[in-house]
Amino acid sequence: MLSGVIEDGKVNLNDKVIVNAAVALGFLSAYSSDPQQMKDLFYAFDGHNDYRVSLGIKLGILMNGSDKIPELAKLQQDVASYISQVLKTESGIIEIDGKDLKEGRPDEEIFRFDGALDTLGHIMNVYLRRFYKSDSAMSKLLFKAVTDAGLLQALKEEEDFSAMTEVYRQVPAFISALPVPSTTSKQKLSEEQAEVMRASFTFIHKYYLDFDSKKDAAPALLNLLGLTYNNCLDLSVSTGAGEITPLSSSYVRDTVCEVPALQGVIPADMKMVCNDIIFDK
Repeated sequence: MLSGVIEDGKVNLNDKVIVNAAVALGFLSAYSSDPQQMKDLFYAFDGHNDYRVSLGIKLGILMNGSDKIPELAKLQQDVASYISQVLKTESGIIEIDGKDLKEGRPDEEIFRFDGALDTLGHIMNVYLRRFYKSDSAMSKLLFKAVTDAGLLQALKEEEDFSAMTEVYRQVPAFISALPVPSTTSKQKLSEEQAEVMRASFTFIHKYYLDFDSKKDAAPALLNLLGLTYNNCLDLSVSTGAGEITPLSSSYVRDTVCEVPALQGVIPADMKMVCNDIIFDK
């Protein structure tokens, strides 16, 4: 059934269904009678030129928890190279790959991810965030792949974007999806994770005044600061109001921006404008 969704439903199904089906197929491959089938599946869709399916299957296999994945080190290296490739060539950001991936698509259509960056953000948010801690090998692999692709670094070097650019929506949306642990979590940031966070802070700091509203940067910034309660995963029905610290300018300035885990990650200049973004009216 999942194969049918992946191969036959690309036109009629929204991208979340397609990507989730691909990830699920990768998860289920852990139960293959022959572990070699996982490796075969890993490369099975490479010639289809569909990053939605390839990213879902490859990452689903590597996140399926099996200790029998053949040639694991090679598969990890190959998925890192694949991520770097699609973020450079099918990112969805015109300033990066020179392509308008929406060209030819109808104005009204079913949900589509805006390129490989959007797709990768979904997988990291929905799956990596839930199944892997920040300092896990899988988390380090994906964050390093994002850094190695050089996308955020390339955007940082831009002096001006076109008037019709969507980068001020696309990149903050990706940053908002990054699996950053909350301030209440005991998870330790990896250097790979911190490197992507540094670049993300820098992007927001450089361009937030160019957004339609400064507050448009708030969701991404709140996620980087660990103030989204790990996408609500740290909350439960038993969480009382007294366990949640009210968000105030003094709390952000004096506590959140000064937590030890963020020192060396959040630029000093960024600390000075956090409240300006978060509490913009």
